[in-house]
Amino acid sequence: MKWFFKCFKQYADFSGRARRKEYWWFTVINFIIMLIFIIGLMVPIFKMSYAVAMSGGDIEDFSEMEMVVTMLKNPFIYIYLIYYLAVLVPSIAVFVRRMHDIGRSGYWAFLYFGASIIAQIINLGNYGTGVTIIIGMALLFIAILFLVWLFTDSQYGPNQWGPNPKGEGNPEEATTGEVQLS
Repeated sequence: MKWFFKCFKQYADFSGRARRKEYWWFTVINFIIMLIFIIGLMVPIFKMSYAVAMSGGDIEDFSEMEMVVTMLKNPFIYIYLIYYLAVLVPSIAVFVRRMHDIGRSGYWAFLYFGASIIAQIINLGNYGTGVTIIIGMALLFIAILFLVWLFTDSQYGPNQWGPNPKGEGNPEEATTGEVQLS
């Protein structure tokens, strides 16, 4: 949990470096919290669809409007949205710092999040199979590339974004704890 809270302490800090442990603990804990919210969001819909099925009705009788109204009555949606907005900036910041840690520019975040947005547009749109496959393959390549980068060990020693957060290869520290550059 300390890594999760560390990211909130560095809420909008896009400078410096973040080691793998910091990025992945933040990501895993954030995923678990969001999963809990999503389960809380889905329970009323499952209850409603179960009631429709038990009454002998067809699940298609369950209109989209009823689903939207059910979702809006659910307090989890408001808590989820507040949490999502609260964690958005630290998620991007820790990603940028992670890129810095392996010696890459934080501007790679634009490709990473842009690919996510494109994937959502593809899910919503009705494009031809060929276009969907080509874009899907490009997104898969981008996802694999970023997974490899996110699992890559820290760049040895200091780089242009600061000292190695693990301390490996950094200049010797004085007894005061300050880094000596000589």
